[in-house]
Amino acid sequence: MNMKRVAFWILLGSMATSAQENFKVYYEEAENGYKIYADNGEYSPVSLEINFEIDNLTSSIGATKIIEVPELTTAHYIADLTVIDRKKAIGLGYKVRYNHGNHLQTTYDKEHEYYLPYKKGSKYTVTQGYNGTISHQGEYALDFRMPIGTAIYAARSGRVVLVEKSFDTTCTNQDCAKFNNYILIYHTDGTFAEYTHIRKGGAIVTPGDDVKVGQHIGYSGNVGWSTGPHLHFIVFLQRFTNRETVPVKFLIGTGEESIQLEEGEEYMRGYE
Repeated sequence: MNMKRVAFWILLGSMATSAQENFKVYYEEAENGYKIYADNGEYSPVSLEINFEIDNLTSSIGATKIIEVPELTTAHYIADLTVIDRKKAIGLGYKVRYNHGNHLQTTYDKEHEYYLPYKKGSKYTVTQGYNGTISHQGEYALDFRMPIGTAIYAARSGRVVLVEKSFDTTCTNQDCAKFNNYILIYHTDGTFAEYTHIRKGGAIVTPGDDVKVGQHIGYSGNVGWSTGPHLHFIVFLQRFTNRETVPVKFLIGTGEESIQLEEGEEYMRGYE
C-alpha cells in the first residue's frame, strides 16, 4: 500500500497523584488496514479515551470513544481501521488520554459499611468532615486527627494500585499537594479509597497487594498539604479531570451501627 503516516499525539490523562506508567496504546498492520490495541499493566481497570484523526480510513468505533481496559491485560482490542481506497494515501493519527478506573461508571455499593481506619480500642476525632470549610468544599472527604506514626488500617478490602511514600515536605498551602504521600486502593465496586499524608516511608503495602478490611497498611504523618498531623480519607469514582468523591458509612462503637461521620465528633473502634 502507498501509505502516508501522520505523527501520533499522546495526551496523558492523570490523577491528582500520578499518571499511569504501565499503559500504552499501539497499532498493528492488518490485511485491510490497522488494528488498535492497548496494554494495561496497572492493578485496576483503566479508562482510555481515543480520538482518531484519519484520512482514507474508517474506524469501527467512530471518531472518539471511551473504553475500559481491564487490569493486567495485553493486546486488548480497541478498534479496526479499514482502508477506503487502496490507490490513495493513508493518514493515521490519534490522540489519547487515560486514567485509572471506569470513567463511565455512575453506580457503586452505597450500602457498604466501612471500618474506621485505625486499630481496635482506638478513638480519634474528625477534625474536618464532608464539605468542610478549610479544604473539603464540595468534597466528601474526612480528616482524622492522629499523631504521626499512628497505625492505619484498611477501611475496606481491595487491591493496592499506587503508593507514594518518598516525600518529607510539609506546608499549609495547596502547592504542597504535590508532596502528598498516600496509599490508593481499588475496591470491587469500582470505587477507590485514598489514605493521604502518611509519613515518609510509612506504607507497608505495595502496588498489587490484595488487602483485607482491617489490615494494617501504613502509618499516619503530616506530609504534603497539611496543617497538622492527620489522616485524610476519601472514597471516589475516577474521572479524567477530577475525582467524584462519594459519601460512605462507617461502623462505629462495637460495630453494630454504621453512620456518616460528623465533623468535630470522636469515634471509637471497638471491633476487630
